[in-house]
Order: sequence, then structure tokens, then C-alpha cells
Amino acid sequence: MHFAAKHVGLGLAWVLIPATLFAQQGVQAKRGTTRLVDESRAQSFLLNTSEGLAVIGAALESRNGSLSKLDCSHLVHTVYQRAGFPYAYASSSDLYAGVDEFRGVAHPHVGDLVVWPGHVGIVVNPAESTFFSALRSGSGVDSYSSSYWRERGTPRFYRYAKAGAKVRQEIAAADPGLTPASLGAAVDGESKPASIVNLANIRLPRVQIINSAKPRNREVTQALQLSLNADLEGLREADLFKLPRPMIVFSQVEVRTVKVHGQQGQAQVRITALLSLDGGQMSLKQWQQIQTWPMRRRDNNSWELLLPQDEIYVPRATAVRVLAHQLSLLADADNPAANSRQQSELAQMLNAILTN
Repeated sequence: MHFAAKHVGLGLAWVLIPATLFAQQGVQAKRGTTRLVDESRAQSFLLNTSEGLAVIGAALESRNGSLSKLDCSHLVHTVYQRAGFPYAYASSSDLYAGVDEFRGVAHPHVGDLVVWPGHVGIVVNPAESTFFSALRSGSGVDSYSSSYWRERGTPRFYRYAKAGAKVRQEIAAADPGLTPASLGAAVDGESKPASIVNLANIRLPRVQIINSAKPRNREVTQALQLSLNADLEGLREADLFKLPRPMIVFSQVEVRTVKVHGQQGQAQVRITALLSLDGGQMSLKQWQQIQTWPMRRRDNNSWELLLPQDEIYVPRATAVRVLAHQLSLLADADNPAANSRQQSELAQMLNAILTN
């Protein structure tokens, strides 16, 4: 369903038991241990943070076209399908009651479902209480802690249960000594990141080839989009607040004019920017800028477009993956409170990208 909403930026207890009681209750203790292991093992079957980021990436791609007209439950179902986590379609009311493909969790992480009777969304950043869903104005981001959603009652959170459970059970059966924690790592093939890597240099796309003797606006635009939409090597693991040059997140790039003469040429490029990050300072101001980028002839049938190296231009879809990944790294750090400002700003940038 579509709803009106205001958009926003985002003890251990030890018990001593006599030895005789252990002897008398051996079967019960064994069953209890088995149940504990089963619960821990089941937990490892659930969607992890990295996979949750894939769901958010799919959500961004689902904002445009016919998908923007879907109701909340069909939108969520389609996003999960596109992210590679299929489940039998269920209405928001059924999801609220509980379905086999999702498990209730007390503390949501990115990619989880947030559900009320009659509405469902996907958690973007739990620290900011933000979620992605179908709203009256179309698909977008809102806060489930806002007064509008609080009036609908306390939401329930659900995490996708992966189909890899059978594989995990086979691994556990083959190696009974494998702990529940290491069981999840053995199947997922990943470990908890310790910190964000600070890279002094980010490898940027430098030259884009245009296979045309006399390139036109559309040909240069297509070549430019192909280059800028490629993932920037190193940016995912870099400290965005210590980048050596400004980062500009854009929603659209278009070549307006192309002029060539002899061996040289130039392309006038219009960029629609959503936000920027320069020297650790964030700006959520949207603007358009027009730049002239040089071109040079390669041979009789092709040209090179020289991309600028003094700024990092990041397309919206790539930015979502990068920002969401860094949010998860900061949240998983040993002392996440020390990075609260960075987490807040990353969440604001992510919300701005998803909302606009």
C-alpha cells in the first residue's frame, strides 16, 4: 500500500548445580545444548550485512520505471528478487504475522524488513531509523521513528532466511567440532572487517574510447556513462572523509556538444550532482555543472575522451553500495560510538541519494 509520510535525511548469570543433578538430568542437558547449537546455527543462516547491502543496491535500481508504481509488498518482493534473495510473495499483513522465509529479529540491520499491519519496507540504516518503501510520492526513504509511523504502532523486524541452511547443516554434520560462529564464516567465506582502509590514491577511469571517426553527442555520452558507471577501484574500502580529492555523486551525465579539429577536440559535459564530499566536509546541495573535457584522436576511426583527475565522479548506484558498505564497517568497529559523526553523515548522504 502507498502511504503519505514526511521524508527525512537517516548479563551473564552463572548457576551452580550439584554434580548429582547433572547426572540425573544428562538427557535434558544434552537436549538443551543441542537446542542452543541449533538456534545459533539457524542464526548463521540469516542474511548477513554484506548481503543486506545488496538488497539496498537493488532498492536504488528499483526507484525508476514501472517499479515505482508498485505497492509496498510487491516493491519489497521485487527488490529482494533482484538482489538474488527470492521468496514466495506475501502481503504486508502476512509478513507482519510471519512467514517461513523470514525470521523475527529484535535489532535490525541494513536490508531487513520493517513491517506494520498493512505496510512493509526495507531498513536502510537502523542507526537513523530509516527505511525504503513505496510512499504516496513514489518509492523513497522515510523514518520509521517519525510520528506518522509511530501512530501505526510498533513495527516488527524480519531478516531473510537464506536457502544455504542445508549446506551449513551438511558442513556441521561433517565436522561436529565446528562452532556455530565458525560455521557461518565457513559458508559465507567472509570475516568481520577491522576498519576502513585509508587509501592515498584511488584509481580513476582516465580515458574513454569513442569508436567513431567524427563522434556525435550521443556516442560520447554513451562512452562516458559506460566509463563512469564502472566501479571505482579502491573507493569501496577507502576512508571517504580522507579522500585526496573531492567526491561528487551524480544522478545524470550528458554530453551537450562535441567539437573536433584535426587531432584535438573537446566535449561540453553537463553533470547533475546530488551531493559532494570535499576534505571531509559534506554538502547535500544539488546542482548542475557544465565542464569542457578535452579529446584527442587515436586513429582515423576513434577518439579518446580525457576524464578529469582532480575530482572523483561517482554515479548514484555506485555511491549507494560504497556508502552502505562503509556504514556497516563503522557499525561493526570495536568502538562504533567513536565514529558516530561519520555514521550520521554517511546515513544522511545515503538517504539523500535514495530520496532524490
